[in-house]
Amino acid sequence: MATTTVRRRVPLQPDRAAELIADFTTSERWDPAITNAHRLDEGRALKVGARFRVDYRVGMVTLPLVYELTVYEPGAHVVLESLGRLHHGRDDVRFEPADDGSTLVEWRATFGLRGPGRLLDPALGVGFRRVAAKAGDSLETFLTEAAEEQAGS
Repeated sequence: MATTTVRRRVPLQPDRAAELIADFTTSERWDPAITNAHRLDEGRALKVGARFRVDYRVGMVTLPLVYELTVYEPGAHVVLESLGRLHHGRDDVRFEPADDGSTLVEWRATFGLRGPGRLLDPALGVGFRRVAAKAGDSLETFLTEAAEEQAGS
């Protein structure tokens, strides 16, 4: 199973940062590997059980993945999980307020193949960590822009 942890400090309050990440439709705006993201249960409140479909690009292939919000503690903790016949993914995100009003975001992502595909997990890890680092940089930019928009309102 490929695992990576990304830590970024962003100038946004923890509640807002957690809300933006829990609404996984935003992932197409900050994760370069996601080409499309939409809510499967649109119109309902954002809470545990919310489901999202993302199209995840790996090289020349795009994989449709369904993620479910399994933990949502506003301002503190968000977990999104994807479980398919051939894969299991988990994004575990924690938010820690800083004295200066910023938030430390810690994102622990794991992704693994199931069944015979598990044999490819070691090779998967290298690319996964590279993509996660880019996504972490883009996430920091996205949350910083959200803070700027909020300040301008």
